[in-house]
Amino acid sequence: MAEVRLEAVRKEFGKAVAVEDLSLTIRDREFLTLVGPSGCGKSTTLRMICGLERASAGEIFFDDKEVGYLPANKRDVSMVFQSYALYPHRTVGENIGFALRMMRVPKATIQEKVLTAATTLGIEDLLDRKPRELSGGQRQRVALGRAIVRDAGAYLLDEPLSNLDAQLRVTMRAEIKRLHADLRRTFIYVTHDQVEAMTMSDRIAVLKDGRLQQCAAPEEIYDRPATRFVAKFMGSPPMNFLSGELRDEDGVRRFRSGDLAVDLPGLPDLDESQVELGIRPEHVRVSATPQEGHLPGKVFVTELLGADVLVTVKVGEALVKARVPTPFEIGLDSAAYVGIDPRKVHLFAVSDGRALHNASSAQGAAQKKAQKKAQETGVA
Repeated sequence: MAEVRLEAVRKEFGKAVAVEDLSLTIRDREFLTLVGPSGCGKSTTLRMICGLERASAGEIFFDDKEVGYLPANKRDVSMVFQSYALYPHRTVGENIGFALRMMRVPKATIQEKVLTAATTLGIEDLLDRKPRELSGGQRQRVALGRAIVRDAGAYLLDEPLSNLDAQLRVTMRAEIKRLHADLRRTFIYVTHDQVEAMTMSDRIAVLKDGRLQQCAAPEEIYDRPATRFVAKFMGSPPMNFLSGELRDEDGVRRFRSGDLAVDLPGLPDLDESQVELGIRPEHVRVSATPQEGHLPGKVFVTELLGADVLVTVKVGEALVKARVPTPFEIGLDSAAYVGIDPRKVHLFAVSDGRALHNASSAQGAAQKKAQKKAQETGVA
């Protein structure tokens, strides 16, 4: 099995709809992450792919074979659960090899495959221990070993790192990504942590209320979010949002929100004037002295992030976050001036949250225009 395809899949639990009209293709050997807040339908989607839940409507294909009617043990998948689900009375080696034993694989082959999987995960010296003798990270590796010991077409991972501490999660993220590269198999990963999704995935599928919001590479998700929800959910710290309207004043397209005004020269014509302006904290500048085009405000709070400081400035009634390098020497309640780079602005419709304009789209258009002009003038 190489490709997993969902066509108009729906899942109901009584009157509650967990997944609605989900169409999605996970490519051969791809690492795709399903991400979204609790209750968005990501784990339910994974369980339908695995066969632990049956879709209420729609079809699921492995390559071109429809598998919606098949039980879990007849699908060419291997699953890792959030709770590890290890047998406490069995050793690490017995836990890893249990599925092969149920498949009546010869004992010598089981031992060989278990040792290979354990060596890949760096737990070959733990094979005789019981789960209670292991740390959380070691138990997670055992759960992964039990999955990869089978030569499955796809590996499904349901929030496998959520029970680990922050430092261990960073280590395990790298190990799982390397495991995907070594196994060269399809990985479908579920998480609510957008950092995991951004750092591990070939593509990310963002879900909200059971509906797919956007499916794209991490760079596109971050730079060209399709909706306000995607823009807010994907990014740490999250994007700033200001509600207002677009006006043409003094020959310049301008965004206004109360007394706050941001000039947006070169902005193309849009269908709507009532919009929300979005700007990433790293694209906001803060200075202690007045600057042309900067908005006056006061420092509301500062949060040290290590090499950077997250500064929240109160501009009018709005709170604007900026990510700036250390040291930051403007004190609390002191005057500060916020600069918003118009080239980095995103605009979203107030009515339905869809993206009207993305910063990278404008940059791409400007680059194409410059390239076309260079070609016309014969400049390389």
